[in-house]
Amino acid sequence: MAYSDPREPHARALCDFFGGETDAKIVVHNSLGEREELQVAVFFRAPEDFFSFERAALELCRGRVLDVGAGTGVHSLYLQEQGLEVCAIDVLREAVEIMRLGGVRDARLADIAEFREEPFDTILMMMNGIGILGTLDGLDRFLRDVPRLLKSGGQIILDSGPARVVGESGDAAVEVALGGQSTYHGEAWITLEYKGEKGPPFRELYADSETLTRHAAGAGFECEIIFRDELGGYLAQLTRAGGLST
Repeated sequence: MAYSDPREPHARALCDFFGGETDAKIVVHNSLGEREELQVAVFFRAPEDFFSFERAALELCRGRVLDVGAGTGVHSLYLQEQGLEVCAIDVLREAVEIMRLGGVRDARLADIAEFREEPFDTILMMMNGIGILGTLDGLDRFLRDVPRLLKSGGQIILDSGPARVVGESGDAAVEVALGGQSTYHGEAWITLEYKGEKGPPFRELYADSETLTRHAAGAGFECEIIFRDELGGYLAQLTRAGGLST
């Protein structure tokens, strides 16, 4: 029987791994008809196994931090150990429970679009953190709304990575075939599979850095690209134009 919720395969896989099934893996299907197997262990990795862009992102975090789409809480736990106050949110109830059991002190079941809290110094969105926004329209809504969660001088630290590198560009755009369903090739359709059962497809946004910079500027943010990898992925720091958040 197929899963009814798009992210339920991920939730089930996290629970199984946390319960001792350390060889658990999920399959990611994309709009190009490609499939990728992911070992669930990657979502539970230790700080010494963090990727270079993750280490760079965590070094930039300061003050009170909101970890959006925190998953199993590996970044939140690291920041807690560095003495920072962290609020971790995720839309998966199972992930929130894993975070709490794993030692994240403030883990909440919440969607960033509806989350209400006192402003933060840093908003952290990792592992293609803007993917949850789905489309460029979703990105624009987020950028218009998120200042309410940022203190004056606050920052957003996020990453994005291409689904497919195109040509030789150092800032490769995403190439996801959608058959004319989208005006931007980074608005992907993703389907998750676990133990042979699939969930329904959902949208995931991959924004090349030029597109992100342009949309950020339209919402009053300055965007600095902090780190790039050889595949076109990047880490960005967003601050309100003029250095102020409202």
